[in-house]
Amino acid sequence: MRRLTNIGRLFTGTPAGVVERASVVVDDERIAWCGREGDEPIELMGYVSEDEDCGGGLVTAGLIDAHTHPVYAGDRMAEVAMRTAGASYANVAKSGGGIRATVKATRETPIEALEEATAQRLRLWFDGGATTVEAKTGYHLEHYGELEAARILSRLGQRTDLPRVEVTFLAAHALPPDRGAKFGKYAKDVAGWCAEANQAGARFCDVFCDQGYFSVDQSRRILKAALDAKLIPRIHADELARTGGSRLAAELHAVSADHLLCANRGDAVALARAGVVATLAPGTALSIGKLPPVKELVASGAAIALGTDHNPGTSGITSMSLVVALAVGVFKMSAEQALIAATVGGALSLSRSDRGAVAPAMLADLVLWDAEHEGAFAWAYGLKPRRVWRGGAPIA
Repeated sequence: MRRLTNIGRLFTGTPAGVVERASVVVDDERIAWCGREGDEPIELMGYVSEDEDCGGGLVTAGLIDAHTHPVYAGDRMAEVAMRTAGASYANVAKSGGGIRATVKATRETPIEALEEATAQRLRLWFDGGATTVEAKTGYHLEHYGELEAARILSRLGQRTDLPRVEVTFLAAHALPPDRGAKFGKYAKDVAGWCAEANQAGARFCDVFCDQGYFSVDQSRRILKAALDAKLIPRIHADELARTGGSRLAAELHAVSADHLLCANRGDAVALARAGVVATLAPGTALSIGKLPPVKELVASGAAIALGTDHNPGTSGITSMSLVVALAVGVFKMSAEQALIAATVGGALSLSRSDRGAVAPAMLADLVLWDAEHEGAFAWAYGLKPRRVWRGGAPIA
C-alpha cells in the first residue's frame, strides 16, 4: 500500500467536502481510506510500505474531460484565422473547410500513424490534470474508418501510460464529402453500424443533431439503433441553432446532451427531469460567441459536466484545469461548482461510478496541484499538477 501524506486540502467531491490536513491510503488501483491524517486505521497502516509527502498541497480526484475529438490528421489553422476575421461556422464549411477538410486528411493517414498521433495527443491531458478522457470517432465518415477509429481508441484505453479512454462512436458527425451522399441514406447506414461499433470497443453513440447536420428524426433513428446495440446515447444538441436536440436527449434518456448553446429554460428543465447530464465546453462557447443557459441548468437541478471539446478546427485545448478556470470566468460558476463539474459531473456524463471523487473503493486517480486551495483554479488559468496518479501509480 501507498499513503499520500501532508495533504493541506483534500477536495473529495463527496458530502465530506474538503478535508484539511488529510491523507489517502491506496491499495493497488483503488483508494482504501481517506480522511484526517493521524486517523488512519491501524489495521491498514501495517500494510503501508511507502509514503509520499504532498507538501501541504491541494489534492483532488483526477479531472474528467467529458467531450473530445482526438482522432484526426491535418491542420486547419487557416480556417481558424478565417473565423477570427468574421467567417461563420457555416461559411467555413461551405468554403471547403470544417469537418470535411479533416475527413480528407484523416482518411489519407495510415491507421498506424493515426494511432500513434492520437496516443501522443492524449498524453497531453495529464498536463492539465485529466485522468479520464471521453474520445469520439467522427473524422472518417465511412464504415471501415469509423470502426477502425473506435478500435484505435479502445486499444489506447488499455495503455497505462495514457489517461483512461471512454470511446464514443460519432460516425454521424457530418455528411460525408463523397459524391451523392445524402443525410437520410447516411443516417440509415450509421444506424446499421452500431452493433459493430459496440464490438469495436465503443460504449457510447453520439450524433451531431443540429441545423445543417442531422435532423431530430435522423438522430432518433441512429440513437434507437445504438440502444438496441447496447451503446449509451449522447447528443451534440442545440449548439448552432435550437433544433430539438435537447428534447430528443430527454426523450431517449441519453446520458449527456452536449454544448446546448441555443437551449432555453424549458430545455434545461426537460434535461433535468430526464436525468440527462449537460456537458458544456466553455472554450467552444467563447469561440462561437454564445453561452449555454448555465443558470437555468443549475436552477433546474441538472448535473453539469465539462469538456475541452478538443478538435482540429475550433479548440486546441487539452487542459481541463484551464476549462475549470473558463467555466468560472465565462459561465460564472463558482470554483467549487466548476471543480465538481470537472470531476463528479464528468463521471455522471460517462456513466461511471468508480471515479470523479476521493472516497474508499474509488479508483486512485488523483492529482496533487501546484496550489494550496481550489481557488487557485480561477486564478492561474491553467493550474499545473505537481503529480498525477493513475490507479495509484504516479505518471512520469
